[in-house]
Amino acid sequence: MKKVWSMLLAASFMVSLTGCGGKAEPAEVATTAPVTTAAQAEKESKAAEGTAAKEPVSEDVIVLKFADTEVPGMPEYDGNLYFIELVEKNSNGRIKIEYYPNNQLGGDKEIAGALMAGTVDIGKCAAGNLADWTDAAAFTDIPGVYKNAGQMRSVWQSDLREEVTRLIKEDMGLTPVMFDCDGGAARALFYNGNKEIHVPDDCKGLKFRTTGSDIEMALFQQVGIAPTPMAFTELYTGLQQGTIDGIYTHPAGTYGNKLCEVTDYCTIINLSYITTFKLLSEKAVEKLGGEGSELYNIVVEAGREAEVHKDELIAANNEKIDEMMAEEGVTIIRVTPEEQKLWNEAAQAIWPKFIGEGKMVDQGLFDRVAAME
Repeated sequence: MKKVWSMLLAASFMVSLTGCGGKAEPAEVATTAPVTTAAQAEKESKAAEGTAAKEPVSEDVIVLKFADTEVPGMPEYDGNLYFIELVEKNSNGRIKIEYYPNNQLGGDKEIAGALMAGTVDIGKCAAGNLADWTDAAAFTDIPGVYKNAGQMRSVWQSDLREEVTRLIKEDMGLTPVMFDCDGGAARALFYNGNKEIHVPDDCKGLKFRTTGSDIEMALFQQVGIAPTPMAFTELYTGLQQGTIDGIYTHPAGTYGNKLCEVTDYCTIINLSYITTFKLLSEKAVEKLGGEGSELYNIVVEAGREAEVHKDELIAANNEKIDEMMAEEGVTIIRVTPEEQKLWNEAAQAIWPKFIGEGKMVDQGLFDRVAAME
């Protein structure tokens, strides 16, 4: 059923490109410009001086369009540039990647639609936003499943990587090439109000933006938050105008997207380490020569190397992110062990809704993940 739903959504996305006026659709790139990496800039400079190395002439250059939501200056953005340079270097220039970051081609769901429609070749989508099409990565949204980001990386270096990849291919026709820890840290509650949040009861009556994930919405309802769907690109205005009271996301992305300007409090709760995927479209796989081809393998291996490199960049950034947020006027609350216990109990209360036979997350799979260190 998910597969059929994916095909219908992709078809409707294609219709929207030709049948709607007004705001440009994500896949229209005439008014956007890709980022030029340092390696690309150096190559162009040498070419202008007449000293550029000769490019391969036996094969045409394959151009892949990469849609992303990351912003310049953040470790995920730098890690994606590293991935691009790896691919171009290891392919000896036979693959060129045009990078469109900072929501130029839309948010997660728009990018996923463009990937399925084949108008984007590589794109970013967090696990919660993939829930419209597949349950393959639903377990990564379960609050309390991971103890830390290191455990999440262990999961994606195990055989579960191939298992989840296969399921996403079946449901969406997309191939994950990078499994990133979204923001590299536990989710935090960012609140724009006049009180601090320490325990779940402090959340009652508040409106928080939700990605639409059933798991996230269940957690919100468990602690008294009214889940409010909203596109990521609308968050700044939503927080500023009071359409929503807060967001549940990682500190690095909140700082990088300037959302600290419209939030007053940040409560770090060690519950959710969300996976964000970088995915290849079916058309991109075909361009590269098919699954298992030399160029396909170059992209996949570059993704594995780049995701670990990002972990290192994010870890270094997390050491100073609190200070950076405080400079923006955000009050940071770190819960006590007793308060954390209340959050853990709230998270575990929703597990039976999603974990077990015939449910979104298989019990055996969940147990395998929870057992990893």
